[in-house]
Amino acid sequence: MKRLDRVSNSKIINSIGGGSGTVLLLTVGLVCFVYIFWQTAHVVHVTFSSTSSSSSSTNPSFHRIPEIGAAGTSRSTRRFLNYKASAWEALWLTNIEQWSKEKTICDHIFSAEQADFLHTFQMTLCTHLNVEDTPWCAIDDPYNRTRYFYNTQTREYSISLPQGVSSWNFLETLPPRPIVPIEHDTENPQVFSQFNYMDETTGRIYSEYIEPLVSHLRHPVAKCEGKSQGRLPRGDVIKPFVFSRSYIVPLTTKHNFRKKHYFDAGCSTWNDGKGGPSLHYFTTVWKRHGINFDRIEGWEGEGLETVFYASVPEEYKNRTFYHQEFISSSPTTPGTFLPFSIHDTAHKEDYVLLKLDIDNGSVEKGTVKYLLDELPGFYDPDAIQYIDELVWEHHAGGNYLMYDYWNKTRDNLSLWDSYQFFLKLRNKGVRAHSYV
Repeated sequence: MKRLDRVSNSKIINSIGGGSGTVLLLTVGLVCFVYIFWQTAHVVHVTFSSTSSSSSSTNPSFHRIPEIGAAGTSRSTRRFLNYKASAWEALWLTNIEQWSKEKTICDHIFSAEQADFLHTFQMTLCTHLNVEDTPWCAIDDPYNRTRYFYNTQTREYSISLPQGVSSWNFLETLPPRPIVPIEHDTENPQVFSQFNYMDETTGRIYSEYIEPLVSHLRHPVAKCEGKSQGRLPRGDVIKPFVFSRSYIVPLTTKHNFRKKHYFDAGCSTWNDGKGGPSLHYFTTVWKRHGINFDRIEGWEGEGLETVFYASVPEEYKNRTFYHQEFISSSPTTPGTFLPFSIHDTAHKEDYVLLKLDIDNGSVEKGTVKYLLDELPGFYDPDAIQYIDELVWEHHAGGNYLMYDYWNKTRDNLSLWDSYQFFLKLRNKGVRAHSYV
């Protein structure tokens, strides 16, 4: 396309008739717009540094120009409208600061006030109901040490085989149910919190649900054996509820994504990992919910490529990519900066799951703050639009129930602070989960 020289409007109007001049002006304007649009549509990844001589070295700014083009102008079938906390989550949002200071989280999670909330929630998590015609349901976590049983009548929990249940062998022959939350009052969800979307092709507004932000942002009953009125087993050495991810509610929509990506920061190997292998868990559980990843990328600072690839199952070998690299806390620090890797690999029309667990609080929070536009000196409102689900274990020092587990990796933030991270992510349309 030829470069268009600027010509003054008065010269154009004086050289031809008024009516024709107006037409020509509109024509020239349209040509200019098309030219600018054509140029901008090809800009994918642009950064700007501050040009101020007084602040360029100490307070750099960053901005990425969003992609413009067919994808940017097409109608979305899943345009995010808002996030609505359930009544159960709202109760905890209001009281978590006080209850964590009083160290009464377990008292409240097993209180009469929350009994029905917890029961409805736990019933939804059951992957197998009425096991061998008993009132027990099973919660089949792919990590065997964190699977357990729940009595739908007495509301007791068991990590061993309950009376009347012979073994896990029979259950392992049956496909587990996906977790599909149901709220009868969509205007005022009681247990599960709600994301609202619009299908712009039909005008239909619909909802998707997620586990509420409650308790100390793990399995709601974890570490609460002493306050459970005998409903939780005592003397549990393995602590299955501490490490259980069964309470996480994955996406259950039938939405047809262009591609599905899984980015795992702190991936260990396929079947190994502190607290349970993440790669095996997410590929297994997400597949139950209809999400079979087209591409999987993992990062581990010290793991060997040969060891990692040897652990990958055959069906995933051609779509799994490993990076023996450390994760960085910002765009200007050494290492891989995850928001850039995601942007350069995925499209906004894709489904993206990001798992963040490298036991380095400052690096993890750097990524989260960048997505929230809260990282000092950097601004990129486009980055968060590439992420659909994020799972992150925030080692909040104010989580007194997990304080000893995290040892030197905990920070000085409160549980209320941790709640705010996940609430902000959800309010921006990200299905943010508080443990991996």
